[in-house]
Amino acid sequence: MSPPPPTPRAKLDVVALVFGLVLTGTAAAALWLSVVGSLDWSLLKTLAPLALVAVGVIGLALSRRSP
Repeated sequence: MSPPPPTPRAKLDVVALVFGLVLTGTAAAALWLSVVGSLDWSLLKTLAPLALVAVGVIGLALSRRSP
């Protein structure tokens, strides 16, 4: 008896992933602000754009179609 055919993988929703990562970062900053009481804005000015670029690169990489 032959093994059953493999089940197809679920398609990854890249838009939901990108929004999820951005909103998770926003929620983490809000939690930090409520627990600790302050954010280092000079550090945040550097890290926020870098994080958005990283999320964008991840989104572009995952949205590529394989041949």
